[in-house]
Amino acid sequence: MKRRDFLASGALLAGASTVPFSASAKEKKSRSKYADYSGVDAARAKPVLKREFFPDPVIIESVELLRKENNFICRVRSKDGAEGISIGHPFISKQGYPMFKFAIQRWFVGKDARDLDQILYHAAEQNEKKQGVPMNVQLATLEFAVLDMLGNIADKPLGALIGDICNPNIAIYLGTLYRQLRDLEPEVSLEMMAKQVEETHAKAVKLRCGSANNLGDDKDNAPGRTEKLIRMGREKFGDEMVLMMDANWSYSPKEAIRIGRLLEEYNYYFYEEPLPWNWYEEQKIVCDALDINMAGGEVEANMHQMRWLIANDVWDIIQPDIFYFGGMIRSMQVANMAAAKGKIVLPHMSSGGLGYLYMLQFVSACKNAGPFHEFKLFATKDANGTLIPIESKDDPIKSTDGVVNVPTGSGIGVHIDPGYISTHEMIYS
Repeated sequence: MKRRDFLASGALLAGASTVPFSASAKEKKSRSKYADYSGVDAARAKPVLKREFFPDPVIIESVELLRKENNFICRVRSKDGAEGISIGHPFISKQGYPMFKFAIQRWFVGKDARDLDQILYHAAEQNEKKQGVPMNVQLATLEFAVLDMLGNIADKPLGALIGDICNPNIAIYLGTLYRQLRDLEPEVSLEMMAKQVEETHAKAVKLRCGSANNLGDDKDNAPGRTEKLIRMGREKFGDEMVLMMDANWSYSPKEAIRIGRLLEEYNYYFYEEPLPWNWYEEQKIVCDALDINMAGGEVEANMHQMRWLIANDVWDIIQPDIFYFGGMIRSMQVANMAAAKGKIVLPHMSSGGLGYLYMLQFVSACKNAGPFHEFKLFATKDANGTLIPIESKDDPIKSTDGVVNVPTGSGIGVHIDPGYISTHEMIYS
């Protein structure tokens, strides 16, 4: 007996003869609401890397991973001797670096770098059992080095390889003091943030609420501290300052909505990830209940999941992390999908390493980039706490009146001191 027939006969024996075993496919379709994926799929399929800059093949001859304690550097070379360098993620690279050799490296060696879109697609999708942030960080690290090499070949900044430069200067929002804003009383933490505002002249600030434990259990580090922080943040910085709030996965839907309405009362610009990051249905409920812009996506690592989130309007503002999502090309594909749905992109970045430079290059070419972008000061210390010695290939990188200029030199736009690279030993080649 077929399973369907067996279960149906069981229902009859239980006296459920008047209840149909299941709805027909036609009945299901008539009562279901399906998102329209045609627009986001067409956007996702658009080529990103500009092949026109490279009339001849660029064969990747070698891919190396270098290490010094907790810090990692990727170096790639072409058969014609061109070179590209990248610095790994400041704290996740050490957790997943074996994936560089055993999951990622083989997809690049011997390949034509002009096919980078497809190389990344296969490296990500055909590693289905290894997918996640640790693998994607290795994928991004290698991609950054390849893009740096291609930029040096074409004498173009990295951003120009993945889009048209539409944001040569980027307004910042301060996204620092991750723990202080939660652990210290608002009178103390807001004063610390005010000093950073004075240093950078930033016109936007992101505060932090909840306990950030990714449990959705509604805990605060002290009773009433979040409500106090929301109110005092507006009082401290005034009506002209653009304020955001990041809950870092702290709340249940009911509490997230309560906090969201308080943020609306004090005119905050966006509300970031109030629920555990993979509570998709619950997040949709919260988004639909509130008027404030809902932001999220920093921990997403899978293209198909990001596609669902965008097409189903789970977020208003999309925040791929360029490392966590596997590089700039994949993140630009997310931006293209978001644009098809009329959404803006504010990429997430971690503090340390050269993350702020990768963010600047990406945003410079993102046509639907938002008005302010995350800035954790010019944090160029590597995973060991060592200052990465860099020199801009053009004007010095600085914040002027809350706006940072994007480097226009080739590749990532900076020279990394060869002496610093030489302190690292090759572990994979």
